[in-house]
Amino acid sequence: MASAAHTCDALVVGAGYIGCAVAAALAAAGVRTALLDRGPIPSGASRANYGNVQVQDAELAHSLPMVTAGYRRFATLEAELGCSVGYRRVGSLLLIETAAQQQIMAARLPTLHAAGIVAELVPAEHLAELEPLLDYRRIAQDAILRPMAACYHADEGQVSPFQFMAAFLRVGRRHGLAVHPHTEVTGFDIAGGRLVGVRASAERFSAGVTILTTGAWTPRLGRLLGRDWAIPHVHGQALVTERSDLRLNNHLSSAAFFEAMHAGEGDASAGETRPASAVLAVAQTADGHFLLGEAGASTEDLGAHATGQGQAAVAREVMRVLPVLARLRVLRGWAAPVAFTADSLPFLGPVRDLPGLILATAFKSTVVVTPLVGDAVAQWVCTGRTDLDLTPFSPDRKMAVE
Repeated sequence: MASAAHTCDALVVGAGYIGCAVAAALAAAGVRTALLDRGPIPSGASRANYGNVQVQDAELAHSLPMVTAGYRRFATLEAELGCSVGYRRVGSLLLIETAAQQQIMAARLPTLHAAGIVAELVPAEHLAELEPLLDYRRIAQDAILRPMAACYHADEGQVSPFQFMAAFLRVGRRHGLAVHPHTEVTGFDIAGGRLVGVRASAERFSAGVTILTTGAWTPRLGRLLGRDWAIPHVHGQALVTERSDLRLNNHLSSAAFFEAMHAGEGDASAGETRPASAVLAVAQTADGHFLLGEAGASTEDLGAHATGQGQAAVAREVMRVLPVLARLRVLRGWAAPVAFTADSLPFLGPVRDLPGLILATAFKSTVVVTPLVGDAVAQWVCTGRTDLDLTPFSPDRKMAVE
C-alpha cells in the first residue's frame, strides 16, 4: 500500500504545551503547518501537568529573561487567544526543611530580585498567615513536617492545562493548521544535507522545517538521526483528590528540588528502574481538586503507567505537610515520562549541521514560557532570527559533567 503524502512549510512533532503553541504561532504567521503526535492531541507530559505558571524556581544563569518575559505575556494572553484558559493568579511557597536548603534559597534571592522577581524568605512562625492549611498548632504528630521557613513569591499563576492547549489548537486551526494524532515518526528524510521531512506510520510528510517538541521521546528520535541528545527523563507520578471546600492559597513545593537537582537521575541502565521517591509538589484546581505529587523514578521506560509504590510515596509525603487532607478521597493517579537536562536548560534552537531541524524541548518550567517560545520559534522560521538569545539553549552545547 502506498504511503499517504503530505506537504507543508513547517512540521511540528509533539503536541504538548510547546508543540501546540509553536504550531499555532506558525499557522497564525501564514506558514502552512502540520502538527503530529504519536498519541492523542494534546499529548505528552503536558497532559499530566498541574498547569502551574512558575516563576521563582527558574534557572538563574540564563533563563530569567525568558521566564520574566513569559510571565508578563499571561496578563494579555486570554485576550490574544480569544478565550479563557482558566488563568488565575496564585502564590508560591517553597518549603525549607534543612539549613542547607535555607542557604540555597537565600543565595538565590539577590539574582531573583535583580530580575524583578520579588521573592522573600518567610520564617516558620508566619507561614500560616500566608497559607492557613500549614497551621500546625493543634497537631501533635511527630511525623508532621514543620518547615523552618519558606521562599514566598506572590506573583505566580495557574492555567487549566487542557483549556490552555486547546486554545492554541483553535488558533492554529483557524489559520489552516493540519492536526494528525496517533501518527508516530519512524524515520527522517534528508536530501543534500538538509532535513526535508519525516516518515510516520503509513504517511510521509515533506516540510521545509521540522520542529521537535517531543520531550522524553527526543533522544529516541535523535538516534534515528545519529544524534545523542542528553535529555534523560523521570517517570513522574501524581494523584488528584475529590473536590474540597478547603482552599490552598499557594502552590506548595519543597526546596529539596534545588538541593537534589535530579541528582543521579540520568544514569539509569536500560530497562532498569530505580524505586520511586517523592518530593512535595501540591496545587489545587480552581474547582477544588487537590493535585498531589510528585514521585519520580529514574528509568528508560517511556510508559505512562502509575504504580502503587509511587502513589504511596506521594501520599506519605503530602501527609507530612498537609495532614488536614487526610480524609479526602483520592480519585485517581497518573504518570508520565518527564524530560529534564543536567544544566536545567531547554534544548531550544536550530541543530547545527542539519538545516531544516529545530528543537524546542526539555523545559524546566514549561507553562510560563509556552506562549513566548511559540512566538520565538515562529519568528526564527519566518525571519532567521529571534528576539530571544537562544545561544545558551543550543541543542549542540556541551553539557556539564555532573
